[in-house]
Amino acid sequence: MDAVKEGKRVQVHIPFQTLTERFDDLLGAGVNPEIYLDGEYLDFFVPQTLIEIKEAFRGKGLNITMHGPYLDLNPGSLDESVRRLTIEKYSMALEAASYLEPSTIVLHAGYDERRFGGNSALWLEQSMKTWPPFVKEAQRIGTVIAAEHIFEKTPNTLKALVEKIGSPNLGVCIDTGHLNVFANRDTEGWLRELGPYIAEVHMHDNSGGHDEHLPIGDGLINFRLFLMLLKRYAKNPVYTIEPHGEDNIWRAIKTVRELLDS
Repeated sequence: MDAVKEGKRVQVHIPFQTLTERFDDLLGAGVNPEIYLDGEYLDFFVPQTLIEIKEAFRGKGLNITMHGPYLDLNPGSLDESVRRLTIEKYSMALEAASYLEPSTIVLHAGYDERRFGGNSALWLEQSMKTWPPFVKEAQRIGTVIAAEHIFEKTPNTLKALVEKIGSPNLGVCIDTGHLNVFANRDTEGWLRELGPYIAEVHMHDNSGGHDEHLPIGDGLINFRLFLMLLKRYAKNPVYTIEPHGEDNIWRAIKTVRELLDS
């Protein structure tokens, strides 16, 4: 089930608990996992377990990426207690990444104009207190942090962050579902502005009203147009499928492979 077409590597988003419960099935099916490690698991993770997972997938010629925790976290928060908690959890995520050695690790950027009153400069100032040590650690590990958007309406804040840091170990993760629900719908504008920095793409569908995480084709997103624009502006990002539900995963893999083949 692995999908590497014309240099395009496709990952499948898998929570850690699901990975451990279905480990043999996923390994046998040739799935490239994007392993989601939430904050609760990171409090108790076992390094040797992560090393064994890495070695098992590598032994099959498969690639690992990673998604870090995000619930109740914000690296640019004005609330210092929230920002300190984010630093704590992101530090744990980078420590886990040192054992998994993922090619990319997705962490959320956290700008929401409603929370910051539209003051993106203040968000960036707070963010710069948080990100530099993590980017330096990513360089040491040999991974790329992909900063993901959720509520951002324009690409401006992500672009400002990666350009301010100025490191090849910090890029962005474009999420098709979040673009369709929360952004200004100017997909080409997003890809044109962020193209050189796009390290990863999350692919899932919705109807435009809610972040439904549907398989591609079950919503309203024009993925053929999205992939055409992505090819125009980005170099060779990691593609990650993010539908919810095991049955949806297999359908999504099939659809994405057909899209990339075409």
